[in-house]
Amino acid sequence: MKKLILTAMSLLALLLPSCEKMESKGDVTFAKSSFESLVRGDTSVADKIDWETLNSLGLPVGQQYVAFANETDRTNFRKGFITQFSASFRESGGSVDSFTGWRVVSHDGTHTEVAADSSSGILKLTVSERDGQERLSAIEIVK
Repeated sequence: MKKLILTAMSLLALLLPSCEKMESKGDVTFAKSSFESLVRGDTSVADKIDWETLNSLGLPVGQQYVAFANETDRTNFRKGFITQFSASFRESGGSVDSFTGWRVVSHDGTHTEVAADSSSGILKLTVSERDGQERLSAIEIVK
């Protein structure tokens, strides 16, 4: 019995690092595809954003969002944010293709920070888990 427990613990120790790598790769894929949808102005990305806690480029977007009293205003806010983010990105000359080296820079039980490099700085995206779903909760550019 003791030998069986030791064998099981050894296998678990071998499998845990690969599970974290798969989870991290999933977080990178989620963050990258969400960001790409956002800069394209694809309104379906709204379901991938944690609107109540969102911070975007230093602005507490989530605080503005929760201040709306009804769902109609919140829906309009989501659409407006996505449209404006996309327009600003394009007007500034941004290109999704300019971001390279997508990677996880930190990870804990509820948040994963994903980064990508560009000539204008490092893009940092925070992926959070809420209600059992991954959601984008922060967007930051570090120069």
